[in-house]
Amino acid sequence: MTQFQIKKMAVSFSLFSFAILMFGSLLTGSRMTTAFIRGIEAALLFGAIAWGLGSLIMDKAGEEPVKEEEEASSQETPLDETV
Repeated sequence: MTQFQIKKMAVSFSLFSFAILMFGSLLTGSRMTTAFIRGIEAALLFGAIAWGLGSLIMDKAGEEPVKEEEEASSQETPLDETV
């Protein structure tokens, strides 16, 4: 997962949560300003959570496979012993 993919995921989470909370608030009877403010708060909260979790996953996943690949390439043992 790249940094660009994490940003796209965070933006999609924030836009989705903004739309759900804003339209849900409007349907339940709140005013337009209140619904907009609630939507902005939800977008910031859920976007930040998605971005943070994605960055944590990328940091942990980004370090381990590189070490495993380096170890595997340094050994270079054939899998088939008949050769």
